[in-house]
Formats: sequence, structure tokens, C-alpha cells
Amino acid sequence: MSGESTLHIRLVECLERRVRERHATERGLLMLVDHHRYGSDRPHRVNGYCPDLFASDLPTTFEILGEAKTTPDLERPRSQAQIVAFLDHLSLRPGGWFYLCVPLLSVGRARNLLARLRSEQHAGVIAEVITLV
Repeated sequence: MSGESTLHIRLVECLERRVRERHATERGLLMLVDHHRYGSDRPHRVNGYCPDLFASDLPTTFEILGEAKTTPDLERPRSQAQIVAFLDHLSLRPGGWFYLCVPLLSVGRARNLLARLRSEQHAGVIAEVITLV
């Protein structure tokens, strides 16, 4: 996360809060976040890319990947390839969730991007665009 903008850091923190609020379980939630508070406990690479957030319950019944994108990042080919890689991964998991956290003014653009990038194989993945609150 070194070198990330303040906005990107806030978006990652929003991802973390939302996942904790929505997916907390009695047995706990395994969560790894690309944030300085997690030290070296960062998410593992998924299809060649490192997500900003990885979470699952134990034993695993769902898996979550989250990505924070600033407005300029949404349009970059690398970001789009990354999102597809994460959706591909989650499509092979039961209970796959993908969160894309963007600034408020980019919510519509992010929803359109997700709709464009999703394929039929991603139909079982719950994908949602969220923003700072």
C-alpha cells in the first residue's frame, strides 16, 4: 500500500468496514487487507493480482474479494483485467462476493464497468459497488 493516495486508503478502509458489518459471523471472519494496520498480513495474489481485501468465514462457506479504485484507475486496462481475474476466481468458489469501492461520483461508471466486464461464468458471484459513507 506504500505510495497510495489518501483517497485510495480511505476507500480501502471503507471496504474493510462494509465487509465487517455485513459478513461478521459467530465463529469470526478471516480478513486480510492491504493496509498498514495489517502489517505483513496482506491478501495473497489471486490470478496474478493482489486484491485490497480478502475475507472468508471459517470453515469456509463464502469468500470475498474487494478492490478500491479511484476514478482515474477505473478506466485503466490493468484495473479492468484485475477485476475480471477476481470475478473469475470467485466464480469457482461457493458464496463468492466481490466489492468494488469507488468515490461517490464514480458509482455509475463503476456499475457500468462491472456490467460490461461480467460474463456468464460470473453469474454466481455477488458483485456490488460501494462508496464512502
